[in-house]
Amino acid sequence: MSRLEKHQNKQIFQRIAIAFVLFIAFIFFFFSVGIKMLVSFTLFLNQLANNSSKQQASQQTESFNSVNIDPIPSATNSANLNFSGSSLNFDKLEIYLNDEKQDEISISDSFTGEIKGLEKGTNTVHFIAKSSSSKEIKKTPSYDILYKSDKPKLEVQEPNDNTKTNKEDIKISGLTDKETTIRVNGQPLIVDVGGKFTTMFRLKDGENKIEITAEDIVGNQEKKSLTITYSKDE
Repeated sequence: MSRLEKHQNKQIFQRIAIAFVLFIAFIFFFFSVGIKMLVSFTLFLNQLANNSSKQQASQQTESFNSVNIDPIPSATNSANLNFSGSSLNFDKLEIYLNDEKQDEISISDSFTGEIKGLEKGTNTVHFIAKSSSSKEIKKTPSYDILYKSDKPKLEVQEPNDNTKTNKEDIKISGLTDKETTIRVNGQPLIVDVGGKFTTMFRLKDGENKIEITAEDIVGNQEKKSLTITYSKDE
């Protein structure tokens, strides 16, 4: 065997030895670290799948259990107020007035009910829907309702009732509450922040009937009628 052949054989043997060592190292790494990494990665994928399933199940539960209350007036002049709504997979509805349970009614896909005993001023109302079969419970948002039954103030400062005048235009002025609408014979007037109102009213010959109406935000009204007689020769 020539020297060249011996050198080539030696290189082949070294390569085989290196490959064998690398193979042994790979086997050792795989069994000591690689399996743990593979198991951890598998558990991670499994956890992601479980979380996704739970999220989908939660979304399905929310979509299959719902309760909706139709818009409720923010102000009323009645101590009792009707409401309506719709539900899915709920059969009971608890009514809470100012954080106290007031009533419980049976409901179906669509329902109506009544809130009773509103207190003067601002009231807070919310509802809790319940399912007898699934034990599911869902609370609605809270609603603020102003209850006001008193008539608004209406003070007519001028003119006096049964006034006789020779002026064709007469001034009408007075005082009322804030957030109140004033109408003179059906025509609205501007009311300032202090509740003052004023306008000029054109009279016709003879007797003039003037009706002044004050109406607050919940529909309560106060009315005053004036009789003004206009005559050029007065």
